[in-house]
Amino acid sequence: MAGHYPMQSIPLVDLSLLGAAIQGASSVRLAEILEPLRRRLLQPMMLEEAKAIGPATIGVCRRLYAHARSRDALPLALALLDQSGQVGDAELMRRAATACGLLRGDTGDIVGALEHHVQSLRVSVEQGNSLDASRDWNNLGLTFSLAGNYLLAVRCSVRALNELREVAGPAFNRYVAYSNGASGRYHLGEYEEGLRMANLALEEAVPAFLDEDPHSAILLRRNLVRLLLANGRVPEAQARAEELAALAERAGTPRAFVAAAAMRALCEMATGQFDLALTRLDRALVIARTVPAILRDVLACAVRVEEAAGFPDRALLRLRELADHEYAFGVERARNVVEFKDLLPGYATASSAQLQRANARLVGKLDRRGVPEGWETLRRIAIGAALRVDRTGWHGMRVASLTRALALESGCPPLEALEIGLAAELHDIGISSVPDSILTKPGELNEVERALMERHTDAGAEILRDDREPRMLLARDIARYHHARWDGRGYPDGVAGHSIPVAARMCAIANAYDDLACGHGGRVALSMGKALADLARRAGTEFDPEMVRRFEAMVRRQVHERDIDTTAVHGFESFRQLMISLEGDEGFP
Repeated sequence: MAGHYPMQSIPLVDLSLLGAAIQGASSVRLAEILEPLRRRLLQPMMLEEAKAIGPATIGVCRRLYAHARSRDALPLALALLDQSGQVGDAELMRRAATACGLLRGDTGDIVGALEHHVQSLRVSVEQGNSLDASRDWNNLGLTFSLAGNYLLAVRCSVRALNELREVAGPAFNRYVAYSNGASGRYHLGEYEEGLRMANLALEEAVPAFLDEDPHSAILLRRNLVRLLLANGRVPEAQARAEELAALAERAGTPRAFVAAAAMRALCEMATGQFDLALTRLDRALVIARTVPAILRDVLACAVRVEEAAGFPDRALLRLRELADHEYAFGVERARNVVEFKDLLPGYATASSAQLQRANARLVGKLDRRGVPEGWETLRRIAIGAALRVDRTGWHGMRVASLTRALALESGCPPLEALEIGLAAELHDIGISSVPDSILTKPGELNEVERALMERHTDAGAEILRDDREPRMLLARDIARYHHARWDGRGYPDGVAGHSIPVAARMCAIANAYDDLACGHGGRVALSMGKALADLARRAGTEFDPEMVRRFEAMVRRQVHERDIDTTAVHGFESFRQLMISLEGDEGFP
């Protein structure tokens, strides 16, 4: 996290509890620990008190950011920003705005991040502080890089360097600007210039910079590995990857682990160790989904390794997920931020064109898809698991039909929608690992029982770990993430928003609708109309709101065309009619 604000004694927060909550990944428990500090920040206070509590709050935010908990830190930073405005402290406002910008960018809110960094830049300019202004331009460049717009990212790095023309000797912000510029040049395909800038960053670095911001040293090594590989200097890249791994172990944070794993995987790809690279990337992806800001790089790495390993169909799945992720991170709205008007001539999102070229290349490599080996055995296991919660055993098949229909409604080609639906049929295969006493227990589960129940997603992913076929890879992603929530409060891992694989987002809605309409778990079955209303109520918190809108449109069109009664008190019969209609091969060749 940019900036260098020392950790101080933190009022109203028990650091031992905070550390345990971070490691335990419990958003609910973490919110309880942080709530007293947030409430205090929302109350009126004197200027001196605000100056005392501000740095401590930013220290907490930095710690949460380092451990990929930016979504939990953001309410604190926003409350501090509001408080700084009330007490009229410009410097505290600048620091709070910077924290808000970095946290928003880390959670995928690119436009919100830009607005906060611009707010900080305005204060720096008004104060005539070129050091702070250079930091702001670096943070703006980082945000554009997260959005996939590397042209603007590079231009921001140039602006950051310009602010430091009169600063002699090693400067942390110059070091960061060179490193960020190297990353942008890499993505623009300017490998030699990128390597030159990375080496300038190394020359600028002094040991104190590593203590000040270990993550910046990790990012510089990441940039060096990629640029060295692009220039065909594999042994040097391997040496830098080992440096990165040592720094990541020292940092002990999720984003450090992911950066090290991705670069090691690229080096392994360069030396033909594809199985090792793919295994390493699979582990990195699980963690990267909790940090939207780093998921893009890991997905892009996965596309390269899958293609090089001879799996163009799997690479295409990851590429399409990357395209969905980039769309969500789109930066078009940044055109409206007037401070960037001098950066925008020649504006172009190079990454979108690269995605289109890669898509065309991979599609050309595809063979006709077949049935994965052992698929029928896995289907039988999934049906057996479904019988434990649904007396018909058809839960998986109903969810598959609904998911396939939603995929079609979302614009997926028919054959791709069919594959997504078939993969969704196995979403609850991990239920076979849950003890009967928990599945059949009336009433609420206790904390231990709930944890055992939630493990069925990990169990499902483990059962489907042999994922060399694209359908199996889809099924594994769905099994692991179909209980992830849009707001990040689901399981596993607190994955949120567009970091949840799109097929899993579809399946989550279909799964919930089937539960509501069929009355699983001893609940009373709802009418189809009431079930749709319940989904709409949870859109934006549990479910992707756009997907819920598409799902409702699909269901209402189907029932209207077939004159199905969605208001029937006992909705199961009407729901069965819908399932019969969806089982038709509409839209398929």
